[in-house]
Amino acid sequence: MKVGCHVSIAGNIWECFERAESVKCEVFQIFTQNQRQWKSVQYSEDDVNRFRELRTKGKYKNVPLIAHASYLINLCAEDPEKLEKSRSAFVEELKRCDILGIEYLVIHPGSHGSKGEEWGVNAVAETLNLCMEQYMPKVQILLETTAGQGSNLGYKFEHLRDIIGLVNRSDGMGVCIDTCHIWAAGYPLDDADSIETTLNEVREILGFNRVKVWHFNDSLKERGSKRDRHAPLGEGMIGLEAFSYLMNYDSFKEHPAILEIPGGTEKFAENIALLKSLRK
Repeated sequence: MKVGCHVSIAGNIWECFERAESVKCEVFQIFTQNQRQWKSVQYSEDDVNRFRELRTKGKYKNVPLIAHASYLINLCAEDPEKLEKSRSAFVEELKRCDILGIEYLVIHPGSHGSKGEEWGVNAVAETLNLCMEQYMPKVQILLETTAGQGSNLGYKFEHLRDIIGLVNRSDGMGVCIDTCHIWAAGYPLDDADSIETTLNEVREILGFNRVKVWHFNDSLKERGSKRDRHAPLGEGMIGLEAFSYLMNYDSFKEHPAILEIPGGTEKFAENIALLKSLRK
C-alpha cells in the first residue's frame, strides 16, 4: 500500500504538498476548505494553477489525491433545511475537487435521525442522484464506513452496497474503509483469521473493486463499542498485526492507506515510517 496522512490546508491550499513531503507521505488527503463552515470557498485562478503545478511536477503526480468532505454535510438529514444546505455544500465539494484535479472524495453517508436505516439508505441515494444530476463530477465519490454512533449509516457494509445500488451513476461510486470504524462497528481485526473473515465480507458484500482507499487508524475503544475514537497505530485495541496484514494484502497493494490519528506532525511521521517498515 501507499501510505500517508490527512494534511492541513491552512494558509494556502497548495501548501499541503510541502506538508505532505515533510512527513514523507507517498499519498495524502485534505479538506478542500474549512470543514466547519458552510460557506463555500472559491479559489483564485492563481491558487488553482499553483496547486495543479505542484501536483504535476512533484512527487505526487502519479498517485491519486484524496479529499474528505465536510463533516457538516448530512446526505440524509431529517431536517429539510439542513438537507438542502448539505446538498448544496456537497455539489460545491464536487466542483472544488474537479477544479483542483482530485481523484477521490470521501464522505460519510449521513445520519437518519429518527427516520430509520431503510429510509436513510434511500434518502442518501436520492441526494447523490440529485446532486449528480445538477453537476456530473469527474471525482469519484467514496462512501466511508462508520462506527455506528447514534443514527449514523455505514456501520454495516450492506448500507454502502445498498446505497450504491440505488445510485444511477454507480460507476462513479466507491468505498473508503476505516479500520477504527469497522472495528468499532463490530468487524474483527484481531488476527489473521479474523481479518480474513472481515475481508471475505468486504469481498462478498461490496466487492474489492469498490474499495479505493483505506483509512488506517487504531482504536481507543473495544470492538463493537460503536464509538469512534482514533489512536496511533499500535497504541490502541486493534494492534499492529492488522495493519501489517493489510499492508501486504495483494488485492490492496497499490491502494492509499491514510492516517487520521491524534498527535500532530511528529506522530504522523512516526506512523508513516512504521507502516513502511511493515512492508514485506
